[in-house]
Amino acid sequence: MKIKLLISILILLTILGGVFYYYYPRNYNTEFDELITENGEYEPDNAIDIIKLLLDVQKGRQQVRDEFLLKLSKNQNAIGYYSNVILANSYNIKNKDAEEFYETALELYPTNDVRFNFALFLEKNNKREKAIDEYLKILPQERALQKLIDLKVDDEIICKALVETNSWETIIKFTEPEIENNFVMKKYYAQALFQQQQYTKAIPILETLYEHNQKDSDVGWWYGRALELTEQIEKAKEIYSSIGTKGAYRLGILLENEGNTSAALEAFSSSDEAISLWKAARMQEEAGMKETALETYIKITEFESSYQDDAAYRGYILSKRLNKNTDDLINILSQHPSWMKRIQQDYSWDDVVDIKYEKPEFLEMVELYEENGLEEVSEIELSIGSKFASVEEKLALGDWYLEKGDIYWSVVWGLRSLNDKPNKQGYKLAYPRPFEEYVKKAADKYNIDPHLIWAIIREESYYRADIISWAGAIGLMQIMPATGQDIASRLSMTIEDSDLTNPEINIEFGTFYIRAMLDMFSEDTDKALAAYNGGPGNVSRWSNSVLGTTKEDFPTAITFFETQEYITKVKNSYHIYKWLYENE
Repeated sequence: MKIKLLISILILLTILGGVFYYYYPRNYNTEFDELITENGEYEPDNAIDIIKLLLDVQKGRQQVRDEFLLKLSKNQNAIGYYSNVILANSYNIKNKDAEEFYETALELYPTNDVRFNFALFLEKNNKREKAIDEYLKILPQERALQKLIDLKVDDEIICKALVETNSWETIIKFTEPEIENNFVMKKYYAQALFQQQQYTKAIPILETLYEHNQKDSDVGWWYGRALELTEQIEKAKEIYSSIGTKGAYRLGILLENEGNTSAALEAFSSSDEAISLWKAARMQEEAGMKETALETYIKITEFESSYQDDAAYRGYILSKRLNKNTDDLINILSQHPSWMKRIQQDYSWDDVVDIKYEKPEFLEMVELYEENGLEEVSEIELSIGSKFASVEEKLALGDWYLEKGDIYWSVVWGLRSLNDKPNKQGYKLAYPRPFEEYVKKAADKYNIDPHLIWAIIREESYYRADIISWAGAIGLMQIMPATGQDIASRLSMTIEDSDLTNPEINIEFGTFYIRAMLDMFSEDTDKALAAYNGGPGNVSRWSNSVLGTTKEDFPTAITFFETQEYITKVKNSYHIYKWLYENE
């Protein structure tokens, strides 16, 4: 009997031991002790083992003393990130101060899950305002929104945060129950309807808001625009007129469409927006008011906007013709190779330096993690390394992406290095020569400088062969399907639209088209590029306008601002390509 009882006890202990072993984590402090030094340093070869141990700890499959994690938490990499996340959770459970670990983890690699847990920790520790700030950053996530509601956060604070993330559907859902007696919520509701293009539904609400406070120019602008988009033009003009400079540009457009030029000019001139002042300056020129136009162009150059360089160029032309000083205008133009070449002055590359650099350790680790099947760790390591990259490391990142065949991200990192310091290597990354065989073949066939082809590819697609624009343009040189079919017919080819993602076909078709535009406009590159972007019919119209009769004046005659910008961007790239590669 005693033997049977003993056997039963042994069996029970064995079962309990198995359960304990399965459900309770093992302690591998010895392994950490062998992998890291007293200062938390470790050999790169040990990183894989450390990461695997940290992942096991994070999943609760084993335990480790905080002292080891504290040593590793100072690392600005994936190991440091996981160490801080584990410490944050551990300290939180133990009711110890985990704030520093949460903040460090979020600084290294922000995720919504870690931020939400941080907010819960702050809320638990009576740090309400800080918790609210963290919940706001996670919007429009439902769990964060519910927490903010539970904390009785002011509705307007929530709405402002939702606006920042363009969470219009969430705003509609959140504000709709409150709009009857709450004008603040009604305003956000109306804005969301407007942004969702629900103009008919938005108009009566906007009308109520406008009547309640006619000084609210935001409401007035949404109201006027919604009326305009539903073809209630007279009412829209009335509203635009009532909100001053905020409505001036749209009012000017409507008056110009009606042929009321003098009233349109008055409206455009009264605005403080660059787009409106640009329209005013062109109209002043067309009316022969050169002195007034020059003053308006100079006004545009006094603040940063996408019109600043165009206005500086036109101001320079008028200043020359009126025998006025051009120094300030040249200072603006000197930042752009295209404009300096256009006014027949040299662009300076004197501040461009050479930078020595090597492949950084974090990229070695990215590859090592990836090779070992740790894709998520690899992604985190890359994100952290990229976030804190020096100019040398940005160049190395550009090389790394280029080796992987990812030209787009190689260009991005080249540009980021240039933002830190103008350097030759960064320019070569930002202005590469991919698809060289196809570009040179097309250049020879159609007698076009290959650097111009690369410049067009760069500005059209950033070298992405499979990109499709919102308008349906396809591939490297953004060929519209109908244009592609027409070119194929002229070249005695039969293609499917999908063939335009083939770099060889796309480059030949794009080069064929730019050659056709150069032939049509007597080798005038400005006009050919304008036709490539805005259509040959529009170029003919601009060329025959009051402002477009000479090569010097043509850029200002273009009424599509996108096309104006396009010419400058392509020619800037073209001149950079010539500088980088012409003597190689």
